[in-house]
Amino acid sequence: MTLIRAADIPVAEPAVAVSPARQLARRILADRAATAGVTVIALLVLMALGAPLITALTGQSPTEFHPEAIDPALGGLPKGPWGGISAEHPLGVEPATGRDVLARVVWGARLSLLISLLATLLATTIGTVLGLVAGFQGGWADMVIGRLMDLLMSFPSLIFMIALMSVAPDGNRELMLVAVLGLFGWPYIGRIVRGQAMALAGREFVEAARVLGATRRAILFREVLPNLTGPILVVATLSIPGYIATEAGLSFLGVGVRPPTPSWGQMIASAVPWYAADPVYFLVPGLFLLVTVLAFNVVGDALGDLR
Repeated sequence: MTLIRAADIPVAEPAVAVSPARQLARRILADRAATAGVTVIALLVLMALGAPLITALTGQSPTEFHPEAIDPALGGLPKGPWGGISAEHPLGVEPATGRDVLARVVWGARLSLLISLLATLLATTIGTVLGLVAGFQGGWADMVIGRLMDLLMSFPSLIFMIALMSVAPDGNRELMLVAVLGLFGWPYIGRIVRGQAMALAGREFVEAARVLGATRRAILFREVLPNLTGPILVVATLSIPGYIATEAGLSFLGVGVRPPTPSWGQMIASAVPWYAADPVYFLVPGLFLLVTVLAFNVVGDALGDLR
């Protein structure tokens, strides 16, 4: 008879709990497209946050005119090739004014990201709360909130945004853009949250919480809402590029941010008359806008696949 010593018995190591955030990070790192998108977004955020430092290092201001950098004999075109690109102006200068393109791009990124993130936060908050109430409460609350969603979603939102921003006062137009974008954006998130909340309302853990005496508010925000973080995160991430593009479109049409405040859409609009003579000034803000929207869309699609 062979004796087995205790030391010979393999001992299973205790499982290490991995947080949801770490699991999400691992799965994103395994996706090359998502990793590239997150990297681009991180660089854009750093550029936006560091806009004052970048302009301080280059010694340029986004609103300062440089008449010495343009040629009046050529109608205000930048001096030198490629839109006036030089050591002093790494991305060239703006035709007719000579303003530094790099300074305007980084400050435009700061404005675009800030407006889109605040609008996403506003729309997500309103849509989540009203969608939870409509889906979980049902009855008259669902009817009222549902009809309000249908009403707002039936509007041609871009036309109404243009109309509202056209009559808005010039003071603090950034906050007006956030409010308008959030007002027309929350029903899309609210409808998704409403449908998910209706599906979760009859689940076992919700019924168990009711039996244990939990209040309706506690059930909504402690039991139902944590199970909706995935869909909400995906929709919010995909909403950001839409708001960036909408803000750029409104500024392009002249009803968004007013000059001299830099905006990518405003830069593209001012570059249209010069695109044949100075294509660099047209391409630089256009490429930044394209890359930003593409990066957020790639990350949003990846998050949707990971759910």
